[in-house]
Amino acid sequence: MRLATEKKITIARFISNLIVGVRAIFGLSSITKVYRRGLHWSLDLKEGIDLAIYLGVYEPETIKELKRIIKPGDVVVDIGANIGALTLPLAEYVGVDGCVIAFEPTSWAYGKLQNNLSLNPHLLNRVRTEQMMLLEEEKELPSFVYSSWNLSASEDKLTHPQHKGRLMTTDGGQGISLDGYFEKHPHKKVDLIKLDVDGYELAVLKGARKLLLRDSPKIILEMARQNEEEEKQLEKLLAELKDAQYRLVHLTAKYPILMTKEAIKKLCPPGGSINVLALPQ
Repeated sequence: MRLATEKKITIARFISNLIVGVRAIFGLSSITKVYRRGLHWSLDLKEGIDLAIYLGVYEPETIKELKRIIKPGDVVVDIGANIGALTLPLAEYVGVDGCVIAFEPTSWAYGKLQNNLSLNPHLLNRVRTEQMMLLEEEKELPSFVYSSWNLSASEDKLTHPQHKGRLMTTDGGQGISLDGYFEKHPHKKVDLIKLDVDGYELAVLKGARKLLLRDSPKIILEMARQNEEEEKQLEKLLAELKDAQYRLVHLTAKYPILMTKEAIKKLCPPGGSINVLALPQ
């Protein structure tokens, strides 16, 4: 059963408080370095993504599918890389001849991404990190973007009412389209795009029309139905994918998904989201 985001956050907050509390008894902070699934991590157990990595439960189905889909030598674009939770596994899967280009706009998450990458020196030559926000065109990016899921902070005006993400500054970042980026940084064929940008998916795809036409990469993306505005955006997102000649399949069950708002809503729990695989027709 898929849980709504708010329920997931409630459970994670309880676990985080328990672990952090026990660590405090022994004089340990919430910051720790761990080894998980063959990778080294620096984690803050008060953060949702960090805690999931620590517990070994971060996006297991998505990671399994990425490992199945990606071939050695592939070029993968990780859009919304955050602290590198998928960037690092992706770098393992593409191998020494492949490449991962990771985009993260917030200075907070970008710093953690670089730190986690530095803990795995064998991956350094496979990953290019960019503090950029991918948009429909090159322009000034928003001053703040959701990138922290702090499990200890009280909710305030910086906290999203549904997914509980916390706004973090984009100081030092740049706004650019994916097509614009590859015009400035030519690269060989892109094989896969991982897209998780909390509502900016449509803008990213509009700014990648040339790339999608040229390379026809597979796309793993998150689709949500957390409020009325997101449902409107969902219709536009589906139309954009149709125009680019893509079809949707369930990420794990592999069955085709009708490209309608109603079909996506049936798969999403209220206030939640799902990851789907978009394939070129």
